Amino acid sequence: MTDSLTDPRGRFVSYRVVALVSWLTVLVGGIYLLAAHQFTPGPSGTVLHQWPEATAEARPRAVMFIHPHCPCTPASLRNFAALIAGNRCTAEIYVVANEPAGTPNGRAAAQVSGAACHADSDGRVAKRFGAMTSGHVFLYSPNGQLVFEGGITDGRGHEGENPGLRAATARVSGTESTLASFPVFGCTLQE
Repeated sequence: MTDSLTDPRGRFVSYRVVALVSWLTVLVGGIYLLAAHQFTPGPSGTVLHQWPEATAEARPRAVMFIHPHCPCTPASLRNFAALIAGNRCTAEIYVVANEPAGTPNGRAAAQVSGAACHADSDGRVAKRFGAMTSGHVFLYSPNGQLVFEGGITDGRGHEGENPGLRAATARVSGTESTLASFPVFGCTLQE
């Protein structure tokens, strides 16, 4: 058995070279596909620009929608916890599931200090707000105006400082009040 192939012109091509080039092509293609998935935002619907009900409570509000099993969501939840920590903000987390406490992300959401966790089993609340992707955050000013909508991570599963989190923090703290929108990276809420 030989370690070479003959090309049409009679030259020999090593099996090892062919195998190496094939392996590198598959490797580069796989890395490209993973990166494309990681940095492709999820869909969004028509967002709710005014807080849905009148209230005498003049405080900023933060709402996050999460999929109960999305592997990207824990990073979003940790960023959300950092966002509301230290800010005078009422936070609500809607888990699109029947029983959020029985899901991995529902249990993680319940650990976010100062946040109330709610079930949204049929996704009606998510649809009302225009949330279609896990990790979608909505921030409302004390007067009920939407000032931020979108994601607070810069890729699927990326925790830490990023432009969306900085913009959301500026709006919760009151230093910025214009509407900011950022892409959301996560799983689709309704399958």
